[in-house]
Amino acid sequence: MPFIPLMIDISNKRVVIVGGGQVAERRIGTLVNYTTHIKVISPSLTVALYHRYEQGEMSWCAKSFEVTDIAEADLIIAATNDNRVNQQIAASKPQHALLNMTTKAHAGDVVFPSILRRGRLTLSISTNGASPTLTAQILEEFKARFDLSYEAYVDFLYECRQRIKRSNLTTQEKQDFLKHVLDPSYRDKNKQIKMIKKLESLN
Repeated sequence: MPFIPLMIDISNKRVVIVGGGQVAERRIGTLVNYTTHIKVISPSLTVALYHRYEQGEMSWCAKSFEVTDIAEADLIIAATNDNRVNQQIAASKPQHALLNMTTKAHAGDVVFPSILRRGRLTLSISTNGASPTLTAQILEEFKARFDLSYEAYVDFLYECRQRIKRSNLTTQEKQDFLKHVLDPSYRDKNKQIKMIKKLESLN
């Protein structure tokens, strides 16, 4: 069965990563944008991960994996280069927890897509392991298509939507306004300011 793409709040979930190498480094590079509850189980860390540890972005248990390490985890990432240890992690996963197997994605419950964030806009890409190269290529295309200006533009759309929802416009008028501000010309900051002022007058 294919994986279903979901947006999940993990800000208060307990994340345990077993492994301190480059694969763990990549996973943590993503996770630190979404949670501060990250614990790494590994006898050693890469230089970059040790720096994150020193900065307080994650906790670190300098030891080899034991089953008790994941007993209370909500999300587990098996990121070691030892297949035996990775299989042990999978076999001892608590029923409530989700598991990402970095070396064999479909052996777990979770895969990590490539992610592009532009403020409130989030785009994710995955080929379910078929072609990481294609995933990277599409990500670069998305970066060019959705440049940094989209962060302010999506914030503008959000503000418009909130003001329109609070207005006394009819349902049809509200829908017309929401479609109107999707015109590419509204990526211009001056046009955004004029529209916000117009919407302010409706309240």
